[in-house]
Amino acid sequence: MIGHRLALWRWNRSYTTAVANADVVVCGGGISGTSIAYHLAKRGKKVALVEKDSIGCSGATGLSAGLVSAPIFWQDTSLQAIAQASLDLYSHLANTCKFRYVKCGRTYLASSMANEILLRRMYSRGVVHNDKVELLDCQSEMLERWPFLQTEDVQLALYSPEDVALDPVALCQHLALIAKDHGALIYESNPVLEVHIGDEKQVYGVSTKMGFIETSHFVDAAGIWAGSHLVKALPHQHIQTAAYPCTYSYIHTSKLPTGSVSDMTPIFNDLDGNIMLRTTSFKTLCAGFAEESVRPLARQTGSAAPWQHPEPDWNIFDSNLEKLISRCPMLGDCNHGDLIVGMEAYTPDKLPTIGESSQAKGYWVMCGMNGQGLSLAGGLGKILGELMCESQSSTADVARVDVGRFIDLHANSQYLIGRTPEVAALTYSNLYHSHQCHTARNLRMAPIYHQLRDAGAIFGEIMGYERPLWFEKTPKSERNALMSGQDSLVGKPEWFERVASEYEACRERVGLMDMSSFSKYDITGEDAVEYLQFLCSANVDEPIGTTVYTGMQHQKGGYVTDCTLSRLGDKKFFMVAPTIQQERVLVWMKKWQSILKARVHVQDVTGAYTALDLIGPSSRYLMGDITGLSMSSNDFPTFRCQEINIGMATGIRAISVTHCGELGWVIYIPNEVAQNVYEKILEAGKEYSLQHAGYYTLRQLRIEKFYVYWGQDINATVTPVECGRLFRVDFKKDFIGKKALEEQVERGVNKRFVQLLVDGHDKETDPWPQGGETILKDGRPVGLTTSAAYGFTLGCQVCIGYVENKEFGVSPEFVSSGHFEIDIAGKRFTCRLNVHSPSLPMISSEHPLHYRPTQ
Repeated sequence: MIGHRLALWRWNRSYTTAVANADVVVCGGGISGTSIAYHLAKRGKKVALVEKDSIGCSGATGLSAGLVSAPIFWQDTSLQAIAQASLDLYSHLANTCKFRYVKCGRTYLASSMANEILLRRMYSRGVVHNDKVELLDCQSEMLERWPFLQTEDVQLALYSPEDVALDPVALCQHLALIAKDHGALIYESNPVLEVHIGDEKQVYGVSTKMGFIETSHFVDAAGIWAGSHLVKALPHQHIQTAAYPCTYSYIHTSKLPTGSVSDMTPIFNDLDGNIMLRTTSFKTLCAGFAEESVRPLARQTGSAAPWQHPEPDWNIFDSNLEKLISRCPMLGDCNHGDLIVGMEAYTPDKLPTIGESSQAKGYWVMCGMNGQGLSLAGGLGKILGELMCESQSSTADVARVDVGRFIDLHANSQYLIGRTPEVAALTYSNLYHSHQCHTARNLRMAPIYHQLRDAGAIFGEIMGYERPLWFEKTPKSERNALMSGQDSLVGKPEWFERVASEYEACRERVGLMDMSSFSKYDITGEDAVEYLQFLCSANVDEPIGTTVYTGMQHQKGGYVTDCTLSRLGDKKFFMVAPTIQQERVLVWMKKWQSILKARVHVQDVTGAYTALDLIGPSSRYLMGDITGLSMSSNDFPTFRCQEINIGMATGIRAISVTHCGELGWVIYIPNEVAQNVYEKILEAGKEYSLQHAGYYTLRQLRIEKFYVYWGQDINATVTPVECGRLFRVDFKKDFIGKKALEEQVERGVNKRFVQLLVDGHDKETDPWPQGGETILKDGRPVGLTTSAAYGFTLGCQVCIGYVENKEFGVSPEFVSSGHFEIDIAGKRFTCRLNVHSPSLPMISSEHPLHYRPTQ
């Protein structure tokens, strides 16, 4: 192509030595590397882009089919924003640089009820932004539009008009050209030899084949080679990344023997067959993602050894080919085809990884694109540029893609080899919060795991940790206790009756939950109080024995995390944060420890304690029995902490906070005595009909009580003002984000956190809300739900989420007037709104002080 040749001609390829210094060195000339180089150069940064081969011509980008998924594909709003930013960038470049860019759209096909509901949910969120999104349920109409497809078994088709097919090589080269026009230097055939780090593990330079480049920032966007670069000063001599390469295969063959295809024929994704087809007037590309056809790559020896590229294997691809020909019989008439094996890096959770590594300052990563590199890299490059230049992103919440969501175990190669083929098989699957993988399980477990399993626990995994989701009534000795897949989207899930029973126990008697996966930290030192006062927006300088619920805000007022802080001594605190925050919070606290030069020691003690949550009106009596102490509301009120003994076991931390609004205690037990204490609790609990309960019960309880969950309901884009937690903020002291919150209070907010009680919903036959549903007021979209659960006391589906009014703000009148609905998979339901926690009847006569999370 002309644009392709122009790109090769316009940058100087005669370099024999590298530039002496740069603000940022970007490694990788694929779509990730060229995107971040483009965005940084446009921000005025001096960028050196180094590529071991040629820009856009190697790795996953070079073998890419050039297909870009529209935002409608993603359930998560942050990923939608990232995908939209990518499309906006590519569209702009195509208009100005003139390379192949075809807005052909995409058609998703569903042959099962489960995937039909997925498409209806996609349609519900897509039609809000694009009225050209279509649903087709008439097979004759499908056959008329796409006569080369077999559609007899297709129940529903969704047409998304925004999907694109483009030239990925030309795109990368134009991104590099524009970066060069803004001062970037481009070095091809120049592999990175070593990344140098010095004092305090700070990057200070990069050695390349052409020479040394002095820099304080290195971006590893090297695709399947990310994390392979030599860093001698680190224990493993390289950065550990939670991404691993696997193969994917596709067939390149001739045009279908029909006149009914053109370049504008949409891309086809058969969700039930897990296959993809792109047919044009001159070629046909088709792929399949059966798990058995995906292979993790192997190396000879060492992290720097080259990946072994497997040869195409028609026998392995056969199951995909059979489905492709079944869906498009004309493929069988093509007289030849090349089977191409590509390589892509996959992460344990099917989401890309960006951000600054905690292992070295100034070492940034942008990798693990999971087969969606083109769809997301344009937006991710923009976000990473914002993070590097401003510390915060204004484009989207980055928590879902942040490198800090992983811990060391996720970078273990055996773990990744076990998990990533399954992830690769899910490339075009739409996953919800309930989804559980079936591979690489039983890695992190509480000491009482086997006792919980014997009691009937069905486990779900989070951060590698197995935690009970619910308990079977009569567990069988031989059974699979690990949940895999995701909950049904229509009608009552299989666990409904069991969770109802567990919920009843927690509300009327006493329930026992394993909360061991929660992140836990000990914070000690001379400056502990002053340090935590500055990091936390609530006042944590309370008497010894007090527990405080607080947020940690960033400079713009959004939540870095929420947590509880228990004061164990004058200069000693115990902090509990969400499970998914284990690494991210530790990095944040250590960052500010360094900035403030605080004399504190922050220690991650997550794996040192088993946490058991005793919930319900009888918990006070049970706790009294097993401790021999008075647990009255005077002697041990809510939001208090105390070190206790249970039987012969000592060193147990008891905290009167249940994380769901019910009366109770979480007890943090040293692991070596956890089984002994667990057995004591079970024995003493017989008198009060104690019952095991799982995490699903906690979810039902907290949503009904209007409690938030970090990562779903609150995140870095949400402030305490917007989510109704302002009363927990102490403006009498200084803290990170104080000025931003004061300004927001003064000017008002344009979104508000609400609870929605859904009317007219049949829990037996209707689709269930999952989070991400559109909220409508008088027929106009005004927000999205974030979490949902069935309210057993309220007797209806309960959602929580945000309503928004960017033009006039969200006043009390806005919330109290008008007709509100939510759209669940294309079906609208009337809702009643709460802006405060509902007052639910309780067996106990006392309501805990922390009962109302909003006011």
